[in-house]
Amino acid sequence: MSHYDIPGYDAWKTATPWDNDVAKTMTFTCEECEVENTQEIEVDRYADTALVDCNSCDKEQEIDLG
Repeated sequence: MSHYDIPGYDAWKTATPWDNDVAKTMTFTCEECEVENTQEIEVDRYADTALVDCNSCDKEQEIDLG
């Protein structure tokens, strides 16, 4: 059994003050297929950008977190 199998582990992990990972809900338009996506992603709290995959065409792209 890994920590990924523990219910609520991700919520606990992002809530600890010594961990820089935070959950953000982001809306972006895919560069490839131009479909609007809304995703909850886990990023470093000090990051300016994140890599996401489009829900429609699976193209990986970098989005601005600003």
